[in-house]
Amino acid sequence: MGSDGILGNRDPKRSKASIPKRRKWVKRREIWLVILGVILHAVYMLSIFDIYFKTPIVHGMDLVSPRFLAPAKRLVLLVADGLRADKFFEPDSEGNFRAPFLRNVIKNQGKWGVSHARPPTESRPGHVAIIAGFYEDPSAVTKGWKANPVEFDSVFNRSRHTFSYGSPDIVPIFCGALPHSTWNTYPHEFEDFATDASFLDEWSFDQFQSLLNKSNEDPKLKRLLQQDNLVIFLHLLGCDSNGHAHRPFSSIYLNNVKVVDRIAERVYNLLESYYKDNCTSYIFTADHGMSDKGSHGDGHPSNTDTPLVAWGAGIKHPKPITRRDHSDHVLRFVDEHLHDTPTPKEWGLDGIERVDVNQADIAPLMSTLLGLPCPVNSVGNLPLSYVDMKEEEEVEAVVANTKQILNQFLRKSQIKQSHSLYFKPFKPLAQYSSMLNQIEGLLIARDYKAAMQLSENLRSLALDGLHYFQTYDWLMLMTIITLGYIGWMVFLVLHVLQAYTSLLGDINRKREAVRQQYDTGKVNLWGCLFMGVLSVLLFLERSPPLYHAYFAMTVFLWTQIFNEYQFIKALWRHLSGRKFNYVIKLLVTGVVSLIILEFLVQSFAERKLYTWCFLVVGAVASMYLYNLIPWRSGIPVFACLTCWFLSLFTLMPAEIPDNNKLVIASGGMIIVIGLTAKWLDLHTDGNNYWLGICMHEIKQPRFPMLFHFQALLVGLSSVMVFLSTSHRTEKQELHSVHQLMNWSIAGCSMVLPLFSNNGLLSRLNSIFLGFAPTFLLLSIGYEAVFYGALGLVLMAWILFENSLLYLSKVKKSSASRKNLEEHFFLEHEVRYLQLSDVRIPLTFMVLFNVAFFGTGNFASIASFEISSVYRFITVFSPFLMAALLIFKLFIPFMLVICAFSAITKLLQIPRLGCYFLVILFSDVMTIHFFFLVRNTGSWMEIGNSISHFGIVSAQVVFVLLLFALTNIYTKDIQIRSASPASRKAM
Repeated sequence: MGSDGILGNRDPKRSKASIPKRRKWVKRREIWLVILGVILHAVYMLSIFDIYFKTPIVHGMDLVSPRFLAPAKRLVLLVADGLRADKFFEPDSEGNFRAPFLRNVIKNQGKWGVSHARPPTESRPGHVAIIAGFYEDPSAVTKGWKANPVEFDSVFNRSRHTFSYGSPDIVPIFCGALPHSTWNTYPHEFEDFATDASFLDEWSFDQFQSLLNKSNEDPKLKRLLQQDNLVIFLHLLGCDSNGHAHRPFSSIYLNNVKVVDRIAERVYNLLESYYKDNCTSYIFTADHGMSDKGSHGDGHPSNTDTPLVAWGAGIKHPKPITRRDHSDHVLRFVDEHLHDTPTPKEWGLDGIERVDVNQADIAPLMSTLLGLPCPVNSVGNLPLSYVDMKEEEEVEAVVANTKQILNQFLRKSQIKQSHSLYFKPFKPLAQYSSMLNQIEGLLIARDYKAAMQLSENLRSLALDGLHYFQTYDWLMLMTIITLGYIGWMVFLVLHVLQAYTSLLGDINRKREAVRQQYDTGKVNLWGCLFMGVLSVLLFLERSPPLYHAYFAMTVFLWTQIFNEYQFIKALWRHLSGRKFNYVIKLLVTGVVSLIILEFLVQSFAERKLYTWCFLVVGAVASMYLYNLIPWRSGIPVFACLTCWFLSLFTLMPAEIPDNNKLVIASGGMIIVIGLTAKWLDLHTDGNNYWLGICMHEIKQPRFPMLFHFQALLVGLSSVMVFLSTSHRTEKQELHSVHQLMNWSIAGCSMVLPLFSNNGLLSRLNSIFLGFAPTFLLLSIGYEAVFYGALGLVLMAWILFENSLLYLSKVKKSSASRKNLEEHFFLEHEVRYLQLSDVRIPLTFMVLFNVAFFGTGNFASIASFEISSVYRFITVFSPFLMAALLIFKLFIPFMLVICAFSAITKLLQIPRLGCYFLVILFSDVMTIHFFFLVRNTGSWMEIGNSISHFGIVSAQVVFVLLLFALTNIYTKDIQIRSASPASRKAM
């Protein structure tokens, strides 16, 4: 029995007559199917922010005026961007501490601790947490640095006047639209990673010093500076820029720690001599840390742990440790660090009380010191261990902090109740008013200890209530999104069965056409009515527009599925009529596919799984081929060795260490691989298992010297890696000539494959060499070797499929013409999909994910190695740098897709049909990751769970884009059959 279709056989004579009409129907349907897929995944991807990460900002709350005297008239906030806590507190190699002034403050004047940031540990969310007291939802990091599109309250808003100097990416966020502010920033051109950036910190101090000097000649400015409730904010970017460019263990970064310490000392001396009233509070901290490889963004302690030093008016003096407990020990840190973490002995501060805080706690601390209302959206808890106030004033400050958080809860509760047809209140705070009355009664009775405890309990309940309303619609949205994904997958399966298998020919469509049209009309009517009812209910509840989109997409998909009722019914009849062993084969294929997809899901958390995968696959594929084809062909050994070679890379650290010698040597390895492929392309006449992918004798190459030119560019890129890196390590600027050459090599090399010979091996070898110079110029370590290893494994995959194809044609050589007629009836030289073809998209999925994780953790923000782009640009330009980084990461994907496209041509199966199967498999993983998204626990895990869901969900878009891009290179690849009989038939 022939098995030319996944689920059935078809008469070729009848099929040929219906090909044009059928293909028009398929193309029309696929256009809107692709559009639907892109829209659906874009909309559903946003659902996790409605479910888990709604913006915490609400408006309409009243300010809570403090009922105590302000301890300070003015406050100075110094933020050393990118300063790690350990590099700040630890001594250098000679035993000297890098921050002598602030260390003296810790020992004699103020309080200290570690401020725990919450991922994403980037500059914008870090500063928002410090100055506004709340953690932006994860999507806010994408809203830009240059402006503040989100309206939120901050300590600066409540001040009488704010003076701010620093980076053009940070200062305008808070002061750009603030009328009572004086601020200035340096131009972006100053942020050059090729230089020592500590001069940026000096610039900020000089601007502030000039302001004070100017006040001696400007009476209006003098009067302003003499008023109370002033905030002075100096943003010190040097550590961040130097950390990115030179790493946090470099002498430049460590020297920058000394620079910010001297600036803190000079600011203190300047203001104390200017005011002479001891009414100034000082806070020194950082927005985030810096990983060892010069990046930040994730939840590693090197990124979340930042120093905090406070001194001056209203700040307690140091206290020797008498017991390990702190007054705020019941609180949990946002990154799940323990409160009483032992202080490292090398810091030399284990005898002085250390008070750690959450980063958002700094905002209520600053507001309390100035006697200002807390920012209305703040979720920070006032760290009382820092504040030097009377007992009754401490209680009043905590009560004000509690009422401010409670007001947010009440506002969110009010909004949700006014919008809900059936409202479920947060029961633990049902009696909040009586708790407030009880606190006021305790204050009147001067029972401050009981009032403090009750206030802290009420504050904790209010924070729990805020979380409750953040996830209020959780169950409803999870249900509707899950149904939507399942509906999309079912609809995708139905389309593949109808458009790319022979099943449709086994269904008598003429007989059921009228009935199906009638059923379709009724189903569409009921779907519209059901969606109308849901829309009315959502409108009455004033649900966000995206809620309507979630429901509409899900109802639309299931309406389309019910429209296919006749086809599904016929499909069930067809399966019921098949032999039992075929049903078992179908089920086994499904189970194996699910196991492979589950393996891919687990690999997102554990990269080393790929090592075992390729060790096993290499051995199994080698033995399988060894039993089928002669070992002298070299293919069994080649498949085994290449898989084992690739298995090494997922054992290597995700943080790629610098090794420019390895990058340079990789250029030579790539040239050797290219030369070998070129030689095989010219000398494979006697090897039938290679012959099918070579076409060198069919047509003379258009540009005989093209290969030599491409090899020359690869070698030249290795030379430029050496030259560009040597200048940067010697602290010299990147020469404009070198920069121009790097851009020229990268741009020229990627165009050359378009002019290569269109034989499969010739074109793929040209593509491999064409992207190599760009990848080398963007590499810093072992990922350059990975590029060559991945290319070898892709070649082994192609040879494996070509061998199987040759063997299948040899078996059918006695009736080759008949077999061709049975297979080539979907369209010209493209056959129907078979059940065994499922291995192609599954193999593609594995290799595509290896391209994700072969050289690091693509899902982690901190895995983006910014130094990769320094051979192209050193002046800070976030969008251009991000574009270069993303393009580098996409180059391995493009190799995989080019090989995938070549295999679909080799096997003569529909590429778009395989694409839909890839999307189907991706969405099985997407549903799994959808349920793995977390909003509790370690924030590194939370960030990774969002990244994993987003990456897999977005594959429908960027895989399609990469398919379109790589089609430019692969569309004219020509395949010749590996057997003489088949070639005559063609």
